[in-house]
This record gives sequence, structure tokens and C-alpha cells, in this order.
Amino acid sequence: MPVTERYKRQVLHWGKEKQQQLEAATVLVAGVGGLGATVSQLLTRAGIGKLYLVDDGLVDWPDLNRQTLYAETDIGQPKLVVAKKNLEQINSYVTIELLQQRIDAAFTCPVDVSLVADCLDNYSSRFLLEGTLPSGTFLVHGGIAGDQGQILTLQKGRSQSLRELFAGSPQPQGDIPVTGAGAAIIASLMTNELFQVVFGQPKLLNRFLVVGLSDLHLSFLDV
Repeated sequence: MPVTERYKRQVLHWGKEKQQQLEAATVLVAGVGGLGATVSQLLTRAGIGKLYLVDDGLVDWPDLNRQTLYAETDIGQPKLVVAKKNLEQINSYVTIELLQQRIDAAFTCPVDVSLVADCLDNYSSRFLLEGTLPSGTFLVHGGIAGDQGQILTLQKGRSQSLRELFAGSPQPQGDIPVTGAGAAIIASLMTNELFQVVFGQPKLLNRFLVVGLSDLHLSFLDV
């Protein structure tokens, strides 16, 4: 089957030019867990040109309710190894690079990345990630806890930093409550915003989208 057939339905929606922009884009997905597993899968299915995946975790039983790239047979395996195998089976035309490491002060963002998906689950790693990004890099942040999720786009050097926006926010202790459905909703909204950034039309630049999952409400907060 010609590769053009693969993307026929979405090209009907956004056109050939945007599909070409997508195929030329490089995105770094930080954290391939509840949000990142779905974000990376949706980007791969859509035909993103290149994906960097950053994680240092192993697949564990509590991951399986929401981390859509993994199965029971993957328990104990490095997430990135499993993710790469499964993503390449979904779309062999996407280039996938693995960064098997923690995001800490020694982390370096690859030079060809201009768009980052923050799918992490703690403030300290989020702040460190943002600090490594070159000026001008777009960061699409996503988070979920219980029945509330959020998405926000920032541009390094031109927006307030995550550290400023979340100053004083306590890091939740213990496991964060989350369902598979909730993670999928927030990850899908994140991916939609990633597409818009690639197309040069970000909808959430300096603007929080807050999603209430229990009563299905949306609210916006400019920052």
C-alpha cells in the first residue's frame, strides 16, 4: 500500500501541506507513561517525522490500566525498548530515537528538537526539563490527577516558566490517582495541541486548558 494511503483520512481533514509539515517535524516526548505512551502512539500514527522518547522506567503491573503501549508480557522490561518495538510496528516510516535516562541536571535536549511534550509526573523533573531547552523551543505541558487534567503551551524565553507558574505547588505524595480513560483524554488533547504547534497555530500558548473529567467541563486561564 502506498504510504499516502495511510494518511488519507487525516489529509482530508487538514490537507497535504500540514501533513508534510508533520512529516518534517521532530518531537521529544518526556516520559512514556500514562500520557506519553498515548501521545507517542498518536504522533506515530499521524506520521510525525521523528520522535525522541525519554524515560528510564520498567513496565510494572500498575502501569497497565493506562499506559497503552504495554502488556502483561512486558512486565519488567524497559519501557523505551517496548515502546520503540510497538511504535515501529504501528508505523515503520517514523524515526524513533531512545534516550534511556532520567531527566536531571545532566540531561541535554537534542539539537534538532524544537517541540517537547511534557508527559512527566513530578514538578522537579518538569522544571529541570524546561531548563535544558534552548530559547524558542515550544513545550506542551500536560498533567492529570484524579478527575482533573490540564494542558498548557509555553515557548522558552518568551513565556513565563513552569517554575514560576507552579511556584509553591506541593508535589503530591505517593501514587497519583488516574484512570485509563482520563489519561487518554488528556493525552489526546495534548496531541491535538502538538499538531497545532507544528502547523504554526498553537491554541494554548500561554493559556491553560483545565479539564474536569467528572462533570465534563472545560475552562481556560491565561498566564
